[in-house]
Amino acid sequence: MVLETSSILKRSDAQVSCSLDSEVAILHLKKSRYFGLAGVGAHIWLALEQPRSVGELSESVARHFDVGLAACHADVLAFLASLQDAGLVEVTTGPV
Repeated sequence: MVLETSSILKRSDAQVSCSLDSEVAILHLKKSRYFGLAGVGAHIWLALEQPRSVGELSESVARHFDVGLAACHADVLAFLASLQDAGLVEVTTGPV
């Protein structure tokens, strides 16, 4: 599914994750694949503790890292698409 600004994402039930200082470790349970995130990626993952829209995540990154919203939105979309392709997040219709 193509992600849009209004798409609401949540963490997949097929993963477990934990915070390690400023990094995040994620294990995809069905694929037995490990992922490590730091910096912006870790920030986005931690923000996904609750379902969030792509727009909300972009705004959070822009505020936290003091970058322009337009500059980071495309990068956030691409990162979220890679998480989706890896099976770590999914689009939901749940509340934001």
